[in-house]
Amino acid sequence: MKHLRNAYALIWALAFLFLQAVRVGPVRAEASGIIHEIHTPQDLQTIAEDPGGIWSLQEDLDLSGTDWIPFSFSGTLEGNGHALYNLTVRRPGTELQPAKDGNLKDYQIASAGLFSDLRGATVRNLRIVGAQVEPECESHCFAALLAGWSDQSLVENVSVHGRVHLISYGIMAGAGGLIGYGNGTFDRCTARVEMIFEDRQLNQKCEQFMGGILACGIGTVTGCAVEVAGYDSCHGYVHNGGLIGMYYHCGQNASAGRVTENTVTGRIRFFEDNKDRRAYCAGVIGEKLTKPSRLRNNRDDFIRDETRKTDRVLMPETCETPVMEETIVAAEGPHWGYTIHRCAGCGYIWTDRYTAP
Repeated sequence: MKHLRNAYALIWALAFLFLQAVRVGPVRAEASGIIHEIHTPQDLQTIAEDPGGIWSLQEDLDLSGTDWIPFSFSGTLEGNGHALYNLTVRRPGTELQPAKDGNLKDYQIASAGLFSDLRGATVRNLRIVGAQVEPECESHCFAALLAGWSDQSLVENVSVHGRVHLISYGIMAGAGGLIGYGNGTFDRCTARVEMIFEDRQLNQKCEQFMGGILACGIGTVTGCAVEVAGYDSCHGYVHNGGLIGMYYHCGQNASAGRVTENTVTGRIRFFEDNKDRRAYCAGVIGEKLTKPSRLRNNRDDFIRDETRKTDRVLMPETCETPVMEETIVAAEGPHWGYTIHRCAGCGYIWTDRYTAP
């Protein structure tokens, strides 16, 4: 599989091309009311004081060094094509949200991302660049780059790029590129994401989910593009998809929607340490417990990479004691800067420390 690792390494090394997305002009808020402008990281954190308000991002923001605590959002965030970059999330939000597994068993889950959860929210024309969402959760938890949980929300023309690494001691858990668990409308979104799920609950079989747009849930997903590199170490039941891990009403008051015109490239490497095996993993939808109202014109170049070796956590880095080499690429003209890290042993490459043009 060395050639695959090198191919993915090239993807991540060239991830800065993702940052050159065409910017869009500002969109006027539909609802009447005050529009709060966001100019600084401190302004962005102020959203928590009025989570149902209308917010407008006015410039690219460097969030490195910010102690980010995810919070619930139910308003409108207009990104105006700007980027939030170098976001780091180490823990979930304080709120717990309802969830159900495929057997309709109830859970209360923690959630992590830029937001912990979206409730009837609208997020559009936003870019998240070089994010690292890496919580270690003692109980049930979902993590993603935008939000860990969503209900009745609209996410439109949002691009996310980064890494989600969830260490889970719970049973109901998953990692998503855009959203972890829930429902909504996801239109023309882009995800370039490396997802790692590490199951440390060895006494009970976990219900695990992974997807580039949505790990577990239901809704309308149209015109999205995903590049995914997934690594899933599960001592339970696996539900993995390049686009959606499991399509399911998930106990919420939500209807099936269209899943059309999406493209997926990449690979999910996984093991399911479980004699009662399911091992769902596919390019578009891993498992369909609910049937989409329309499922067509989706294209994938996806590798389902299952291993029966369960004695080692699957990671993109394969060296036990990696020796990392760093190369700094400076921002120049319209091009972003970033730092490339390369393992001299296995050749794994990742990028961080982005700098704006």
